[in-house]
Amino acid sequence: MTDKETEIGIYARVSSHPGIAGKIKGEPEDFIVDEIPIEVPRKPDGKYLYLKIRLRNWDNNRFLMRLARELGVSRKRITYAGTKDKTAVTTQYFCINTASGFEASRLGDVEILETFRSDHMLRLGDLLGNYFRIRIENDEDHSADILKIYGEISSKGGFPNYFGIQRFGSIRTNTHKIGKYIVNGNLDEAVKRYIGDPDIDHEDFRLEFYRTLDASEALKNFPMHLNFERSLISHIAETGNFESAFSSFPLNLRMIFVHAYQSYLFNTMLSERFKRMGNLSEVSEGDVAVPVDRYFNPVPNEGYIKVTKFNLEKISRISLMDRVRITAPLVGYETTFSGGIQGEIEEEVMEKEKVSPEMFRIASDPSMSSSGERRIISAKPVDLKIMEKNTLGFSLGRGIYATSFLRELLINSD
Repeated sequence: MTDKETEIGIYARVSSHPGIAGKIKGEPEDFIVDEIPIEVPRKPDGKYLYLKIRLRNWDNNRFLMRLARELGVSRKRITYAGTKDKTAVTTQYFCINTASGFEASRLGDVEILETFRSDHMLRLGDLLGNYFRIRIENDEDHSADILKIYGEISSKGGFPNYFGIQRFGSIRTNTHKIGKYIVNGNLDEAVKRYIGDPDIDHEDFRLEFYRTLDASEALKNFPMHLNFERSLISHIAETGNFESAFSSFPLNLRMIFVHAYQSYLFNTMLSERFKRMGNLSEVSEGDVAVPVDRYFNPVPNEGYIKVTKFNLEKISRISLMDRVRITAPLVGYETTFSGGIQGEIEEEVMEKEKVSPEMFRIASDPSMSSSGERRIISAKPVDLKIMEKNTLGFSLGRGIYATSFLRELLINSD
């Protein structure tokens, strides 16, 4: 494991194989991601315009800003099913609430694969999963090793369903720490740390702002491409108010901080379970299970199952058949902890962090509050195939990170 992984709560690895020496993402074409969409009913005069787009090396939020500008609509009118990696070639759907048509030439460096209209608004999570085609850079052919590791983790219940480094900021890995400041009610410090964090930043303009809090001077010094930092600084310069500065962000960006902190807590709970139990396949009394589909997505309307001494044997059996998965909480103000060993782990992690579920109700900015949900602790790649030397194709359910599988394959993968 790497220092970055430990910092975000990742310190468990299922495979006993030492891993393959190699890296990914030398080029965006080494990491290809295609959405597996849900069925969207099409209607020629529908309210929403859908674009199926192929992007190369585009950050999600920056592309949304570009798309909104080119279409002449508010950023709030654009929705999508899932966030993708920046250093990749991705194919995904965007949904725009507009009656206007669309000229592909307006997005010259972006490939428009399809356009259609529908009355269905695309929401986050409206996809079955993602198909990945990934090339590992290595002169030797490690196809046999890949299949061996895949077989081992499949027999052990799958890989740990960690939130990957992308969730926390691949360059400035402090998104979860900012989230903790928010949960603790310290929005002033959260805003300051987003703009300039003395614990991780080295650029003079960031450190100077944190030291002086001079917003007018910071607007002169911060590079123009740092749109989001400049948005916060402009708000502070105009209002003198730090606490409300995040209101200048679109809601999806505002929420990434609390979501990242929830992800850190989840990763830590998952790591502690593996450390204590030695595997992710064993079902224990007090666990909370959920039925899953072939992509390991929770089955809609099935609900959660509390594991008791009466159903332990059955849940254990159907877990081995990949029909259910054990879950851990993404803590929010409505969270109820598991029982048994898993419940002890969850409460110990929360106690160590000095936070409680109720703290995820953000009184100073309710839009940043989170009620919480649950997430499966392990998953498997679906339909894995070796396409050519050190190039593999596979599918994962929505919200499951390919990098969490790849760290089982690679030495010091991050």
